[in-house]
Amino acid sequence: MKQFIKLFHISALTILVVGCKDPSRTKTMDFGLFTIDVPYKWQQIKQNGIDSYVGAVAVDNTDTLYFDLGMYSNTLTEPNIEVITRQMIEENDLDSTGFVVIKDLMSMNIDADLYRKQNVSWDSINNRRAKIVFPRISGKGSTGVYIGSLWGDSSKVRFNLYGSNLKTQTEQDLLKAIKTLRFHKRNIDDEEN
Repeated sequence: MKQFIKLFHISALTILVVGCKDPSRTKTMDFGLFTIDVPYKWQQIKQNGIDSYVGAVAVDNTDTLYFDLGMYSNTLTEPNIEVITRQMIEENDLDSTGFVVIKDLMSMNIDADLYRKQNVSWDSINNRRAKIVFPRISGKGSTGVYIGSLWGDSSKVRFNLYGSNLKTQTEQDLLKAIKTLRFHKRNIDDEEN
């Protein structure tokens, strides 16, 4: 009988430990105007916005996601790539940070798209056209979603949810979670307070 009780305790502890560390466990985060299914360890962070409903999600000690629901939400469009020559840097004493530097003007006919940090794809999420962005090199660039019109009316309420320079696992988890977004039309002013 003692062996049975000991075996039962060991089995129960094993189930508890394995269950708590199960990385596939998810929960539904409810932000009022939308819900999203995320890994269980992610935590909601309340923030105050001026002209829109904003918030954040703490993934861990280094990765944080941000959302913005309003008329001026960022489209998550990567800035245009600026190409300059070495000679331009020298003549104008420029800092080359943020530029693609080429040898000479003969090389100016290059495809700037080769130097972009992120990919873009389009999908339908909760019956809305969604722009999904993700890095070409994991950990370098933005991962997220942008929706240009949530309610289909003339107010053009927009939405984005994104993180920058995320760990590979966070990128994968976010791209999976994005597909579970569900929007609920309510008064945005109620969510901002």
